[in-house]
Amino acid sequence: METVKPNKMTSALNFGAVLGLALAILSLATYSLALYENSALGWVSNGVFILGVVWSIKRRRDSELGGTISYSDGLGYGTLVALFSGIIVSFVGYVYLGFVDDAFLQFTLDNQEKVFYESGMSSEEVDAMMKNVSLYMNAGVISLIAFFGQVFFGFVVSLIASAFLKKENVNFDDSI
Repeated sequence: METVKPNKMTSALNFGAVLGLALAILSLATYSLALYENSALGWVSNGVFILGVVWSIKRRRDSELGGTISYSDGLGYGTLVALFSGIIVSFVGYVYLGFVDDAFLQFTLDNQEKVFYESGMSSEEVDAMMKNVSLYMNAGVISLIAFFGQVFFGFVVSLIASAFLKKENVNFDDSI
């Protein structure tokens, strides 16, 4: 009897959705409680993301692939999980920052203006710089940067995790 491998895309989508929802809840907590400068919450969010990607690769190896996974399959699967979770987190961030509360955007603009003044710029220079910065400081750009950042971070985590979690099939009796 032949065993059927679960669909990689469906599995990654399911796990990415769960991870994305967990990260979205952490993001919403950060935004709604105005904990923008709380580094501990950032570390928790990064830890949840890393553990989620690593656990997803391990779970696929052990539960779906019978205990074996190649380096490339682990890398691809972990990156897919990061991609799907990034879509959810970015969408939630876009909706929240764009339609619910833009306090984070204003906080970031205020901090940037403060940095410009502290660097010795004149008021005219600061106004010109802030005009340029405010063009890119919107929910769409922030969400797009967050999406690509999360996918890249997931790729790096998957690169490392797959090196430790790979288990090649060493059964040479497949041709018998």
